[in-house]
Amino acid sequence: MARKEFCEKDGILITYSDKDVCFEDCKTAESILLKNDGSIIHSNFDDEKNEYFQNYLKKIYPAITSFRSLDSLETA
Repeated sequence: MARKEFCEKDGILITYSDKDVCFEDCKTAESILLKNDGSIIHSNFDDEKNEYFQNYLKKIYPAITSFRSLDSLETA
């Protein structure tokens, strides 16, 4: 699956693929790429922001899972 856009909120673009979720600051281009389990693949944020986005992923993960399900229906 190609990377899909989930949403943009407060200047943060959230995208996802089958295996990961990315949070990117639209102003600074800083980003964090997280595996589905919340572990960090890559980040150029500080530790405080990393923790914030890891916790935020836990909150929105059910919605991202729903989007992935809808995406799979489009290709079926």
